[in-house]
This record gives sequence, C-alpha cells and structure tokens, in this order.
Amino acid sequence: MYHLFVLGQLMDHAMTGYQLRKALAAAVGQEQTMSYGVLYPLLERLAGAGEVTLTEKTEGQRQKRWVAITDLGRVQFHQLIVIPVVRNKQTQLWFQIKMMGLHLLAPAERRLVLTDFQTCTQEQLVHWQHVHDYFSDQPNMVPGDVADGLQLNQLQQQQAQVQLDWITKQLTRLDKGE
Repeated sequence: MYHLFVLGQLMDHAMTGYQLRKALAAAVGQEQTMSYGVLYPLLERLAGAGEVTLTEKTEGQRQKRWVAITDLGRVQFHQLIVIPVVRNKQTQLWFQIKMMGLHLLAPAERRLVLTDFQTCTQEQLVHWQHVHDYFSDQPNMVPGDVADGLQLNQLQQQQAQVQLDWITKQLTRLDKGE
C-alpha cells in the first residue's frame, strides 16, 4: 500500500523522503505513517525495479535524496490503483491512499476505484447492522455493556453512512462530468 502511495505522490512532482512521509501523515493521520526505516528501503526497492529514480542533492549544508517517478512507475501506479482492495484490517487505509490519487485517474479508473470503495462501505454498513442486532438480542449481557455497545455501534454506523454519502456524491459528480 505504501508502494501505491509513493508512486501516487510522485505523479505530480519529485519529492524528498521527508516530504513523502509528511504527505502520508497529512493524508491518513500520524498514527498510520511509516518510519524512515520502512520508507527508505521501499524507495531503494522501487529504484531497483526502475519505478523511481533517486538523486542526491546538496541543499545548504544538508544532503537530500530526491525521488522522481519514471514512466514504468507511472504504468505501475495505474495498475496498482485499480486492483480491488482486499477486505482486511488495512482496508480503510488502502482506500484513503487510493482517494489521494483520484485526480490522477481517467473517469473509468476513478469509477472503478470509487465503486469498489462504495461496495466495501455498503458491506461495512451491513456488518454494523449485524453487530447492532447482536447487542439488541443479548439478554444475558450486563445492561451497561449492551448500552455502551449500542452507542458505539451507532457511531460506527454513522461514520460508515457519512463515508457512503461522500462516495455517492463523488460518483454523481463523475456522472455529471465534473
């Protein structure tokens, strides 16, 4: 997933590793960012695969490593972004990263990514409804636990519904050619 993020960020312009890390934190939150111990080996692998170039430049008294995408990297970005997201504990992070690259996609690619996100979010809503039904039918649970579980479930359902509404709006804008 970080592979896709790095390529997507570089589609617009070259960046330093520091800038890439800051962009990820801004996009998905500080708790989801990657360490330099993950980032720099990833950049080396991407350079080895011919997807990016690494250039050392001295700026002031500091040496900075600039990363630029290659034509092969651009092709790889478009291949990676349209792959459906596997449903697991990193699903939401995958979609957040994909949403950062929507402006880089042709309408058909954008529709594919948004439709996958829409389906996933609809699946989340069904799941949260099942959780609601579970808590609602637990006569042997402590009433306070049931109440807390139902309140948390309400929050989870509302978050998923807001997300679904946002995706629907994006698809509508796409239909209108915006």
